[in-house]
Amino acid sequence: MDSPRFAQFNITSTPYKVINNQEIPVHVLVPKEAQTGPRPLLIHFHGGFLITGHALFPDWAAQWSIDYAIKHSAVIIAPNYRLFPESNGVEILSDVRDFWTWVEKDLPTYLKSIGSDVVPDLTKALSYGESAGGYLAIQSGLMRPDFVKAIIAAYPMTYIDSPWYCVASDSKSPMGAPQMPKSMFDDHVAALAKGTIFTGAFPPERMGLSLSTLQHGMFTLLGNEDEIHPAKVLAKLSKDTKVPYFFTFHGEQDSAVPPEETVKFVEAWKEKFGGEGVVGTFVKGDHGFDSEDKLDAEWLKPGLEGVTKAWLA
Repeated sequence: MDSPRFAQFNITSTPYKVINNQEIPVHVLVPKEAQTGPRPLLIHFHGGFLITGHALFPDWAAQWSIDYAIKHSAVIIAPNYRLFPESNGVEILSDVRDFWTWVEKDLPTYLKSIGSDVVPDLTKALSYGESAGGYLAIQSGLMRPDFVKAIIAAYPMTYIDSPWYCVASDSKSPMGAPQMPKSMFDDHVAALAKGTIFTGAFPPERMGLSLSTLQHGMFTLLGNEDEIHPAKVLAKLSKDTKVPYFFTFHGEQDSAVPPEETVKFVEAWKEKFGGEGVVGTFVKGDHGFDSEDKLDAEWLKPGLEGVTKAWLA
């Protein structure tokens, strides 16, 4: 990857899973100046409405997150995963679950196999993602609270069964985007061969498909299983569950993912587990407002303080 965003890392890729003879890759970014000794892990799930996006798409790697990894000499582990509508919500979460198993079981051996001197500290795993990646970061923390020490969810999709995702409306124009015909979604689905999967796209590829899906409420086809809805997963957990530290933030003018749903989810988290291990930060800005922010941005400090302590303790 030639992007200057990743210039401070050595990047390698390997499959962590194979579906229908198609490999699903994970990308391992090791700081070129990595410190010696076991290094913490920053797991990054990319965004894209669960429809587009790629783990190595540099525009969605916020500068502060790169700075954060470098500051702590952390290894970034960034998986691709199956995308909708070729795959449904349960299948996407199956990839996430298998990815965490790969990290736990195979990452140390993989790093040795590529000649890296870096040893991963599996006791220090941070789950981070933006938008749809924020959804998967949250799901990861709820799925593997034994493994994930902290979650950072940037403007996450949370209530994917809400009208925003499941009811057609011509009022949905993320970042000023135009209205897309429903036929864009319908024709795409109709043309899919049985067993087809798709695991990554560099925008603008599939952005039109993402808009059509959102604007015409087609997220209903992700499925209705409780496990794909973070609030329902949360509700089933015991209040005594030791969950990761949770930091989420959202732009108050977000036109792609409703900030009020993140407010609602933070309140649900606090009601279940108390308010000591959660920080919700809401600041002026649209979707992706943090892209060029540096690590010393004032709005980041309260949340990252708790994350750092939980992650690296």
